[in-house]
Amino acid sequence: MKKKALVLMLALVLIAGSTAFAQIMPEGRITGKVVDDQGSPLPGVTIEATSPRLVGKAATVTDATGTFRLMALPSGTYQLTFSLPGFKTLIRKDIILQLSQTLVINVTMEPAAIEEQVTVVGQSPLIDVKSTVKGQVMTKETFMSLPRGRTFDSLIGIMPGVQSEGIAGGLSVDGATGTENMWYVDGADVTNIHIGTRGQNVVLELVDEVKVTASGYNAEFGGSMGGVVNVISRSGGNTFHGDVMVYYNNNEMWMQGKARDYLRQNPYSVDIYEYVNDDDLFFDGGHKRDNYYRLEGVVSLGGYILKDKLWFFGSFNPVYYQTTALRDFNHRTGPWYQFLNKNTYYNASIKLTAAPVRGLRLSASYVNNFY
Repeated sequence: MKKKALVLMLALVLIAGSTAFAQIMPEGRITGKVVDDQGSPLPGVTIEATSPRLVGKAATVTDATGTFRLMALPSGTYQLTFSLPGFKTLIRKDIILQLSQTLVINVTMEPAAIEEQVTVVGQSPLIDVKSTVKGQVMTKETFMSLPRGRTFDSLIGIMPGVQSEGIAGGLSVDGATGTENMWYVDGADVTNIHIGTRGQNVVLELVDEVKVTASGYNAEFGGSMGGVVNVISRSGGNTFHGDVMVYYNNNEMWMQGKARDYLRQNPYSVDIYEYVNDDDLFFDGGHKRDNYYRLEGVVSLGGYILKDKLWFFGSFNPVYYQTTALRDFNHRTGPWYQFLNKNTYYNASIKLTAAPVRGLRLSASYVNNFY
């Protein structure tokens, strides 16, 4: 069994080794202090953290001052178990930890003459009282119920303080230009080094959580003068889950009737401004507009290979679109020629999450995106 764990650990290290040093994982942490009913610190208390998003368990022990720290935790809903011989076992449920958040949880344990257990559920929401970060987190459960596009950019655009920035085609966060942001996917920097916008897309069904930080972020994001966008992809789990989806759209679905008029400067006279319509200028009143349709499918599956040891999540996303265009080369007086453009893209990804030995968690992913 030890040999299998060692082989698994080495394999994941080799897979992830080429990018591990470039990653900044936006993981959270839970800290706090444990005291008895007299207010005295309790050293030696064992704390175990479990979550549907955490492979294996995270565990620690309080020090001489009763302080504990659980580091490098993925976002999710947690359960904490506090145990010490001679005291009632205390369980804290429904603790929600967000990306890059530090939660402080102080607990009081009571002496027990016999083995007892106390479960605490439904306390007030926990917030990071030590953080000065201004930002917002959107989870999969939230954005899948909202109108959205096919990329995670469409999620960011509906957050407060974020709007489209037309000059570079990016997103403006709190007034900064679209070229001043930094973009991360699973901790890897995917910022386009030439224009500052995102250089890598993630299919929407693969996104588990998105966080946009506008200000107050840590020093590792010092290259940003705008916002910091962190995208976390979906992982496997101790249960199997997946999706099968189909998307279709065409030009008739997103544009009914003629295009809208707009004001422009006459190309032949700088003193004349006029309202024009692209359908009249280029498409014979709209009758020769491009005929376009797009068909896209998504198949994903996540689960476990070894429970609490090795999880997987994979997806396949084929995309086909076709455009039929009519063009002439004589100032729209004809003759008209028909052009047909067909494209097929195949997007795929696989993510492995493992806990080969206690205290060590590894993650490796491969993404093949064409748009």
